[in-house]
Amino acid sequence: MPRLALILALATVSQFATFQLAPAAEPGPTPGPSSSPSSSPTTTAGDRIAAGIIVKELQALGYVSNVDTDDSGDPRVNMKIDGHDWSIYFYDCASGDRDSRQCTSYQFYSGYTMPQAVSPDVINKWNTEQRYAKAYTYIQRNGSHSARIEIDVRSAGTGANPGQTFRIYFNTMKDKAALFRKTVGVQ
Repeated sequence: MPRLALILALATVSQFATFQLAPAAEPGPTPGPSSSPSSSPTTTAGDRIAAGIIVKELQALGYVSNVDTDDSGDPRVNMKIDGHDWSIYFYDCASGDRDSRQCTSYQFYSGYTMPQAVSPDVINKWNTEQRYAKAYTYIQRNGSHSARIEIDVRSAGTGANPGQTFRIYFNTMKDKAALFRKTVGVQ
């Protein structure tokens, strides 16, 4: 009989504990001290990025760029930085004029043709030690090897000024790309 009482007691406690845990909400954004439900970040045109914004920012920094369309139909900004080709790819873009299409995110990209493959150990060490930028190797269609570096940026939903955000990440990419080229032996 004491054994039955113990089993019933444990079952009751177990149901109570399950009942207490069941109402837990799905994880979501944690409101800040001045936030209210109506002021939580939302995706608005004001914090989205467009190719035209990046072209203007690059021009203000003294760089020449051009806009074309990538294979998926989204805008792409191309430029030379420190003598090397860069591209900025856009993702999740609204419809409209190519240069003013509002996009939720973008990616800095630069790739370097290499005389031989970069060791996976070098790439793994880079990715372990470096923050923000990711690197990888790639064999091109013509069989030559390349080493590539990227930085992904989400603009929409942050509430941040897209031009200021671009400049911060542009400088980060510029620094990381220079360090990456030195690491893999690109002149």
